[in-house]
Amino acid sequence: MKVFKQTNEIPKSFLSVVSTGTFDGIHKGHRSIIKRMTDIAHEYHLQSVIVTFEPHPRIALAMDDFKLKLLTTLDEKVTIFEQLGIDNVFVVNFTKEFAAIPYEVYVKNFLAASLHCKYVVMGFNHHFGNKRSGNHETLLELGKLHGYQVEEISGQSENNIVASSTKIRHLIENHTIEEANAMLTYHYSMTGEVVEGRMIGRTIGFPTANIKIADSLKLIPGIGVYAVKVQVDDVLYNGMCNIGYNPTFANPNLSVEVNIFDFDQDIYGQNIKVIFENYIRSEVKFDNVQELIRQLGRDKELVLKKLNV
Repeated sequence: MKVFKQTNEIPKSFLSVVSTGTFDGIHKGHRSIIKRMTDIAHEYHLQSVIVTFEPHPRIALAMDDFKLKLLTTLDEKVTIFEQLGIDNVFVVNFTKEFAAIPYEVYVKNFLAASLHCKYVVMGFNHHFGNKRSGNHETLLELGKLHGYQVEEISGQSENNIVASSTKIRHLIENHTIEEANAMLTYHYSMTGEVVEGRMIGRTIGFPTANIKIADSLKLIPGIGVYAVKVQVDDVLYNGMCNIGYNPTFANPNLSVEVNIFDFDQDIYGQNIKVIFENYIRSEVKFDNVQELIRQLGRDKELVLKKLNV
């Protein structure tokens, strides 16, 4: 798979099927679009091209007071696109100037002239161009002029709820990790460096790896305890993750700590991936350390059960 960031990098012989969007999370709705794109590409011998944005438009336009957190980093999105069989990714540097481009100019200069698109596959609620005035109908009209066809893909639902990045973020923030994973069609994860913490866990029999999340915009699940898988050097381990402030020990800063089961390697400075499977319980302040130890033992038993170990 190739990743482009400039239109002059695209071969002149390019003929493509294109879809445009932020694709945050690459959830089941996005995947239905991608599946149709790859089918069209194979049938008509076209290049499949995902056009995505960096930074996220809501961040670039200073919406939400910069509170938006992301399900997937750009690197994570590129990896998933490749796994799903996409041939090319075009990363647009999203700016206020880009957002102000009229949809007609965007279609003519970018989709038609640069990407040489023959098909556009879009989600049912996709809008683009200045003031989001471009939509399915305008794409159809311009397709007659520029020689491409348009297909609109309907929303994909889970438990009668249409999958969307916004809904999945809400689920993850509110501990409903299993429902979020169902909409994503994979288990939500975070990657970060193992850094030195206060080393309290090892003194009570539950040593933890303290994780510094690699991307500050990455969404951290809601405070609590989770059953997780942990990937270290391409090997998966079972574990439990605590996200919170360790109220028993009065930690003033939010921390992400993972107790990796049956693991005793020194991994300080390494990047590891934490993969969220189930929510276990809320964070609790215990009256003493012994109560905490007993609860951690019960947590581990439940986690092993949830992970079918």
